[in-house]
Amino acid sequence: MNNQPLKRHKALQTLSREHHDSLVFVLRLQKGVAKKASIEEMNDYIQWYWDVHLKAHFQMEETHLLPKLDSDDILAKKVQSDHKFITELIHQHPKSYDSITQLYKTLKSHIRFEEREFFMFIQKFLTEEQLEEFANVHKRQIDCGLWVNRFWE
Repeated sequence: MNNQPLKRHKALQTLSREHHDSLVFVLRLQKGVAKKASIEEMNDYIQWYWDVHLKAHFQMEETHLLPKLDSDDILAKKVQSDHKFITELIHQHPKSYDSITQLYKTLKSHIRFEEREFFMFIQKFLTEEQLEEFANVHKRQIDCGLWVNRFWE
């Protein structure tokens, strides 16, 4: 297996950094489930992360990146399907340790897919002009803020 870092086009680097923040989110949920932290505290964190970060990240990809691809593109369809399923998991109530586990595993898998397959495809498929258009819309990383209730510790 090749463990070399993936070379990311400048236009997609902000999305990749946002993925890093989401992997931290995933790790915190994983630790919270492992230590049987309060479901209510984890749900509050999940809802907060959705409201301040993940919802906008999904919208950015769906509004400004996916339309640059053919509507029947299989990778674009997978991104949309994953986003829909993750959104459903986030809004599922009541939550349980199993549903939170499914959420963090699904989100982690989705991020890995986007980083290893989807972004690599985007970099090859889109023109420099299209990538520049996206870069002009998504100029800075979405700030995910700070969550003070450290249930994962």
